[in-house]
Amino acid sequence: MKIADRGVKPIAIPTLEIPQALAGSPGGKTDNLEELALSICAALSNYPHYVIVNDYPPIEDRTNLVNLCKAILAVSSGHNVSEFYSQNKEKVSFTKVRIDRENDTSRGRVTRYSRTHLPLPPHTDSSYMEFPHELVAFQCIVADNKGGESIMIPVEDILPWIDDQVAELLRAPVYPFGDEPYPILSGEKGDEEIRYYRAQIERILEAGAPPLSDEHRAAIETLDAVLQQSDRFSQFHLQPGQIVFMHNNKVLHGRKGFSQESDRLLYRVRLHVDTFDCADQGKPSESENFHLDDANAHMSRAKELKRKGNFNDALKHYRYASELEPNNTDILKSYGNLLIRTGQFGEAAKTFCSALKIAPNDYDSGIALSSLVNFSGKYEKAQVILKHVARCHPYVLEDIPDLHKPTILRIRGFDGCEHGITQKLDGTYTTLLKGGHFSIRDLVDGEKYNWIVLNISENNINELRDIPKFDLLLNTIACPDRAGVSVLTAAKFVDRYPTIPLINDPRRVLETTREENALRLNKIPGVSFPKTKRVSLDGTSLDAIVKEILDWGFVFPFIVREAGSQTGISVAKVNSSEELQEYFQEFPEIKDYYIIQFQDCRNKQNVFNKTRVFFIDGNFYPVANLFDDEWNIHSGDRYSIMDKTPWTQEKEKSFLNDPISYLGTENFEKLCQIRDLIGLDFFGIDFTILQDGTLFIFELNAAMRHNFDHAKNFPYTEPHLKRISDAFDAMLQRRLISNKA
Repeated sequence: MKIADRGVKPIAIPTLEIPQALAGSPGGKTDNLEELALSICAALSNYPHYVIVNDYPPIEDRTNLVNLCKAILAVSSGHNVSEFYSQNKEKVSFTKVRIDRENDTSRGRVTRYSRTHLPLPPHTDSSYMEFPHELVAFQCIVADNKGGESIMIPVEDILPWIDDQVAELLRAPVYPFGDEPYPILSGEKGDEEIRYYRAQIERILEAGAPPLSDEHRAAIETLDAVLQQSDRFSQFHLQPGQIVFMHNNKVLHGRKGFSQESDRLLYRVRLHVDTFDCADQGKPSESENFHLDDANAHMSRAKELKRKGNFNDALKHYRYASELEPNNTDILKSYGNLLIRTGQFGEAAKTFCSALKIAPNDYDSGIALSSLVNFSGKYEKAQVILKHVARCHPYVLEDIPDLHKPTILRIRGFDGCEHGITQKLDGTYTTLLKGGHFSIRDLVDGEKYNWIVLNISENNINELRDIPKFDLLLNTIACPDRAGVSVLTAAKFVDRYPTIPLINDPRRVLETTREENALRLNKIPGVSFPKTKRVSLDGTSLDAIVKEILDWGFVFPFIVREAGSQTGISVAKVNSSEELQEYFQEFPEIKDYYIIQFQDCRNKQNVFNKTRVFFIDGNFYPVANLFDDEWNIHSGDRYSIMDKTPWTQEKEKSFLNDPISYLGTENFEKLCQIRDLIGLDFFGIDFTILQDGTLFIFELNAAMRHNFDHAKNFPYTEPHLKRISDAFDAMLQRRLISNKA
């Protein structure tokens, strides 16, 4: 395929000067921020879809840049900037782009280009996401005028150089980005968008994605040939005090190489923005292809816009539909769910309150409102709403049953747990049952089964007798410290169905409290679980509680954490009685704590190590082998040292590829003894091996998440994670077959 030469000339570099009132303090007055944000949006919504803002002070404080980006988010969604600041909890993805001289530049893995002096071919950011960030910005703090020129290529400047046949091939949804294939070119003719990162495509193809056809590979070769002629396109040296903003769906950006000794420093932000076209925040014009007074037409239009990722315009149409039919709960729920997804929680709460006034017992509206109220910090009120939902809907059929599929009843507990709001990797938000359960999202192919969800709260199942027929019981309540009441109720429920196969007997789950684990596991030779006791703040003075803890034999330092918490949020290492009392005073709403004796588990390399394994239907599966320079290690800490130290990744690969050799036969047998003692069908163990050979257990329960969150950045983990998903699904299949027999 040949490049079509249709004559494109480099454009003049578009720039904006900041309002005079912002000079010297750009992060300050919101009215001037709004003026600048509107100007930026206007520039990004039109060719060439990028603009340089001058005169921002090049100080090593991200606040100015982040505030300006949030102002852009506010005006693009039709909000007043000052009001938006007080309500908005949007997280801005922030990265420092500079050379990391300790990084191995040959690895080609995590954040390679952000940490090297290497040239970077033109590309779009966040290409692996279902909805890439629309806004990308770079602020120059320290420049390198001998190299590192920025390259900007709007999609309109690419199209003249490729013929129609190549363009059509680039529109095919076959190019691998992240977990799914997508087109490189999309959108209507004259309003094209682009998603492209050649190195990412090649890496995913190497990892086993379906190969591209000769035609489609030739198409990206043609595109690359165009992009390599960068002298035809705009180039500039970003200077201190300048920020370049770009519409990431409309313009590719890259850079030339620079000196390996350079101190060049840029700040990068990425943000999801529904639209940069802020000119008309009002109702659609008559020329649009739908009826202004037809709620169904607005709903159809909203769904289409939502599917395309144009959330801001979709929200307008949902709102118009709700105004036309204010008593239609289906419309209100669709509108409210998209408001949640886009982080507009206050408006979402009003919408779901309206839905509940019409249908007080509506399940979806109750769950959503409980999540929103909980997110606002009103936990007790959220629990009242959740318990009402459980009373009205002790069980829910997730869809119309397919008679050709087996049916699984999934047990969930609301006692001690909560529905909340969580941010997804693509920057949007969703509601989620938090605490005390294991997630089945990445464990089970949900499309293979019919699902009945049993929502347990207190004794709401006592009179329950009309549940549809099911073939398998799946108990996902996993933490007896947090959801003990629900686990007891679940145990009574499963007793009704002695012939139905069961995954994770609730009575076995009840035995996995931290205290019980400490008592049982320390009886296995060569295994150590730290001394653990539960303490309650029941009105006794803090001095008396501290004395009681010390009388139990604990010595400083030790760990204190909320009972039932599986995250690191409430965990602290305290070194004195004063620190312990300060900790208790910091979390007055928490009533039950665990005290855990601290063990310094640093290895010979003077770093901390945490290894995780799963047991699924009695079989052993390696999950992760993490290293960090902090004692409290979580999967997100891969980016503390593991992405920069190849030896830690090699250690993890060795464990994943041959765990028995890595751990040693004796330690593997100890883990099998633990498996036999615990007796659950699915659970995980976090541990390390001390320098004297002791198997030291940090945690053991069924509440551990299985996910692929870090597989893109650590691709060697993905095959092993996939085996875990396959093993869990195979366990379900075996139980279903045994039930038929």
